[in-house]
Amino acid sequence: MLRIVLSTTLLFGYVVLLARTFGARTFATFTSYDFLTNIAAGSLVASAILGRSLVESSLSLLVLVLLQAGVSAWSARSERARRAFDNEPAVLVEHGRWRDDTLRRSRVSRAMVQQAMRAAGVTEVEQVRFAVLESGGGISVMTH
Repeated sequence: MLRIVLSTTLLFGYVVLLARTFGARTFATFTSYDFLTNIAAGSLVASAILGRSLVESSLSLLVLVLLQAGVSAWSARSERARRAFDNEPAVLVEHGRWRDDTLRRSRVSRAMVQQAMRAAGVTEVEQVRFAVLESGGGISVMTH
C-alpha cells in the first residue's frame, strides 16, 4: 500500500515535469494521434503504479513523450507529416447546406452539428456559413 502511494506521488511529479518541459500539447488531446499517445501514457503510468518497475515505466514514458514531441515538431514543419499524423478539418455545413457526404465520411451526425449550432446561438442551419469539424474533434460554427 505504501509502495503504491509513493509510486503514484513520484509519477505524478514526473508527469508534471514532463508536461512542463515538453509543453501543453504533450498531454492535451488535439488529434487522434495525440489521443492514442495519451492512452499509452496512462497505461504506462498505471503499470508503474501497480507493480511494474518504476524506472522502466518512467523510461518508457519519457521515450513516448520524446516521440510525441518529435512528431509534433515534425508536423509543425512538414505538410506531409501533418497530413500523416493530424486530422484535416472537414466542412460539415457550407452556406446553410448540409454536406452529407462529409458527415458520413467523418462519422458525424446532424445532431452533433446541431448541438454545436445551439452552443453558438444558432437555431437554423440556414444561418450557418460554415460548420467545421476541427482536427481536435470539436465543431466550429461560423454564421453569416
